[in-house]
Amino acid sequence: MSTLAIIPARMASTRFPGKPLAEIAGKPMIAWVWERASKAASVDRVVVATEDQAIAEYCAGNGIEAVMTSSDHLTGTDRGAEVAAAIDADIYVNVQGDEPLIDPDSIDAVVACLQDNLGRGIEVSTGYIEGANDEQMMDPSVVHLVPTLDGCVMMLSRYPLPYAMAEEMRRTRHVGLYAFTGPALRRFAGWERGPVERAESGEMLRFLEHGERIACVAVAPGSIGVDTPEDAARVADILNKGN
Repeated sequence: MSTLAIIPARMASTRFPGKPLAEIAGKPMIAWVWERASKAASVDRVVVATEDQAIAEYCAGNGIEAVMTSSDHLTGTDRGAEVAAAIDADIYVNVQGDEPLIDPDSIDAVVACLQDNLGRGIEVSTGYIEGANDEQMMDPSVVHLVPTLDGCVMMLSRYPLPYAMAEEMRRTRHVGLYAFTGPALRRFAGWERGPVERAESGEMLRFLEHGERIACVAVAPGSIGVDTPEDAARVADILNKGN
């Protein structure tokens, strides 16, 4: 099955404007993400999806394929749906443009999870990391994922779910990594945002609010979503120590 990795990237960010081109350990963040996605064994092609000319120009000058998309998209998945309408593939994997430490094996795991669940009629998959400390549990930038017993998503929330009223529960963190079929992306783009998605600002909630199941799989720890300059500094320190 052919797999296209899509990296949504835009310069506008409330807490960190211009972050896709912010330099981290000697190169822009978008370059790190592209390199990681390109190393995934399951991925046949990688494109950056952007609305910003500056990002497109950087990509063009550095051997990175980029696709210009509409500035009207509210989420990276909406942006990915536009790319999927123009580029044919069996599976589309959304790799967040602010995950410069994403493990290529994690991308492969989420793609394999989708492939394994297509026979159950499930057309979306995502990943999660086992374990979250007290600070992460209370941090609204961390999305918590609660899996069902049969390997699907029961809940996604920035709130520290589930509430351990009678028994301590496993703590899991959602990873901004999703795989879809083309039809699933088209459905997503055609739906209105529901009240939970709007409240939580979490795009995968759109599938849950419209009654679709999302398969999920545990992936390697270590990825850090860059939401602030402080996050970028932490990532730079890790990358510099690894070189």
